[in-house]
Parts: sequence; C-alpha cells; structure tokens
Amino acid sequence: MNKPTLLLTCAALAVGCTPTEEAPPPAGNAFSIRAGGSTCDRGTDVATSESGDVALVGTFEGTVDFGGGPLVSAGSSDITFATWDAEGNPGTSMRFGSASQEGAPRILAIGEDAWVIAVNTQSEIDLGGGPLTPPGAAGAAIGKLDANGKHVFSTMLGATVSGMAAGGSGTLIVTGSFSGTLALGGETLTSAGATDVFVAKLDGNGAPIWAKSFGSTGLDSGMDVAVDGKGNVFLGGGMLAPIDFGGGPITITGGVDAVLVKLDANGNHVFTKTYGDVADQVIQALATDAAGNILFGGLFEGHLNFGGDELGSQGRDLFLGKLDPEGAELWARTFRLTSAEWDDSAPRIAADPKGGLVVTGTFSEAVNLGGAALEGAGQTDVYFARYDAAGKHIQSRAIGDPSYQLAGGVAVDQAGAAAITGSFYGTIDLGQGPLESAGDCDIYLARFAAP
Repeated sequence: MNKPTLLLTCAALAVGCTPTEEAPPPAGNAFSIRAGGSTCDRGTDVATSESGDVALVGTFEGTVDFGGGPLVSAGSSDITFATWDAEGNPGTSMRFGSASQEGAPRILAIGEDAWVIAVNTQSEIDLGGGPLTPPGAAGAAIGKLDANGKHVFSTMLGATVSGMAAGGSGTLIVTGSFSGTLALGGETLTSAGATDVFVAKLDGNGAPIWAKSFGSTGLDSGMDVAVDGKGNVFLGGGMLAPIDFGGGPITITGGVDAVLVKLDANGNHVFTKTYGDVADQVIQALATDAAGNILFGGLFEGHLNFGGDELGSQGRDLFLGKLDPEGAELWARTFRLTSAEWDDSAPRIAADPKGGLVVTGTFSEAVNLGGAALEGAGQTDVYFARYDAAGKHIQSRAIGDPSYQLAGGVAVDQAGAAAITGSFYGTIDLGQGPLESAGDCDIYLARFAAP
C-alpha cells in the first residue's frame, strides 16, 4: 500500500502526542540484468520487499553469476535465488538443489524483508535447514529466508504448490493440488478424486493454522491465490466438474469454467462465482489492492461475463479485470492473442499502490493491449503493460528479438516500480541497452520506475 503508516509515539490521549510518518520506500532506479551460462537458465518468479529490494528465483544448469560470485549447480537443474536493492546493487545470491532436476520455483515477499520460496520436486532438497524428502513420488518444498538469505524455516508438503500469498502478521497462504491424503499439522485431508485442490494457512514458522480441500471425483488442478488486507483469501482457477467450496456444488456450463472463491481469514466460505460458456475459460492470476478489490487475469475461449458487458474471444485470448470485495465487476477487458498456449501464454499480474494492474506475459505475432499495437519480433516475445484503477491503459511495450523470449513473473513495490523476470534467447533491450544471452537461454530481470 502507498499509504503512510502512523506510528504513535505516546499514549493516544496524551497532550502533545505527535504521530510520525513511516519513511516511504526509495524510488530507486530503472535497471536490467542478464545472467546465465552455456546451457539454458530461466527466471521463473520475482518479488519486491517493503524496503524496495527485488528478489528472483529461477532454474539454472552449470554456472551462473548474479554479481555476488559464481554459483555452480549440483545436478541437471538447480534452483537459484538472488536479490538486488532498489538501485540495482546485487545482494544475496545462492543455489538449492540435488543431482536431480528441480521444478520451477515461486517466490513471495513476506513480513519485513523476508522471502518465501516454494518448489515442486521429485527428489530430496535442502533449503537451508537440512534435507527435505517428498513423502511420495513428488512434493513441494517451502522455505522462508530472512533479508540476508538466512534460513528461517523449511518444510515439505505431499502436494504440488500452484500459488502463494502473504496472509498478514507473517502468515502464509499456500494452495495447490494433491492426491490421496495430505497431512498438514494435526489434520489429514483426503482427496475425493484423482487430484483435489487444497488451501492452507501457515504461521510464521511454517506450522499449519488451518487447511481445506475441495474436489470432485475427477482431476482438479491447482489454483492461484491472493489475500486482502483483512486476511480474506481468494482462489482463482478453472474447473471441469462441479465442486463444493463451501457454498454448495458449483454449476459447470461446459468445458472448463473460470471460478473465483472467497474465504474469510479462518478459511470459512464467503462466496463462489463461476464464469464461462461451453468453451474453456481459466483465471490464471490473482492480486488484491489496498481497498480489497480483486484483480485477475487469464485466458479464455468463447464468452465471459463478470457482471458487466460480455467479453468475446476470437480464438484463445487474454482477459484482465477488477472486481470489488463482494465480487461485483468494476472493469474487464479482453485482448486478442494469436497461437496462445494455456501455460506459456498465461498472464502474470500484480496490483500497484494506486489500485492499478500491472501485467506481463508471452505473445507471438502481434498484440494490442490498449495503446499502440505491439509487433512481435520473433518466435515468441514478452509484453509488459500497466492499467490504472479504472482499467484505463497507461503504457505497454514489447520485449524481444527474432528468437524466443518467455515471461516468468511480475511484482510491484510500494513506490509503484515494477520488476519482471523471465528467460530469453538472443538479444533484448529492457531500457538500459542490449543484453545478449550467453547460452541456449538466459535469465533476465528488469526494474521499471513508476510512471
């Protein structure tokens, strides 16, 4: 939030009591970096802290250097974590991994300058607190690091993690999918079908506070998650079959329907809303703003209606929008994509301090995000765009060359600066001059100042 925090320096009724304002985060600089060796290295997610620091996670093979010295992988693909301050000065960098290949990690800023990393893995992994072993064929390792990268806690879940969000007061909300049973503290969740959705709240030491599961008799995939300032939890995804999230089984129109679920801070059901027609629609990204409004993005075919004007696709297209805390539409927009893939073309979004939406993603050929048409330079390019609190286009740009570029993640700090990461082949320019990949593909990171 971009709202000053008042610190009471004396008793509230004392004469002469003068509140002071917490210093705002630094505006910082626009900067960009590349990192990678002779093989393929990918930036998969990015986060920004309360002080304006930027952290990325990704995967790499061989050797990579983010400015703090070379990191050497132990196996075919290791996890990397690296930080920079708002001026672009490198901070901590480290690697995690085993002799096996690790999955694409996610990262979240939590509390005062702490970070939470999650990675789906099929093998033992050490996030700083000792080896973690999946209870079955696969699991999700979750670890919390302090501002200097020091281990705080780590745990292994017998599940796949698809989304994380800060729950307030150092707590963590995590969601994903599981099969069979999932033990979380003293509670054991049992799936109704092949895989079910789960959501859990963990305390600052990683211990479960509550956990819920939802599913049909079929295959139910993981969802994204966001939390508002009151601790309410929002889940977004796509469902193939009727599922009861606490308000009764939802109705599926046909194909995959987009679904949005609101739970209160204790995990109790508030509402479930579904959107779609006989084609496929999926909410793939969620965020909340300071007022508790819900920002969302995803891909769809057919038609969608969030309560206002109907959105129609011309194939498989991008949609973005905003709902109020009760789920009523504030705005929604659609944008034509060509040759969009459900996974690679999924948008990544973040809320800015003024209630706007920031988005990045991957496109081919051309896309118009509300400003001038963006022309693709190669096989796949990356787009970046901003919208104000009412959904009005502020800026958009394309990033690419005749080769391949893929979006990984986006985050916005309290000063309104946006950070993006991903991977690229060839040469790209993120505003500070050309960056050239050293291997098959390299990691990129860029910080764009607030407009």
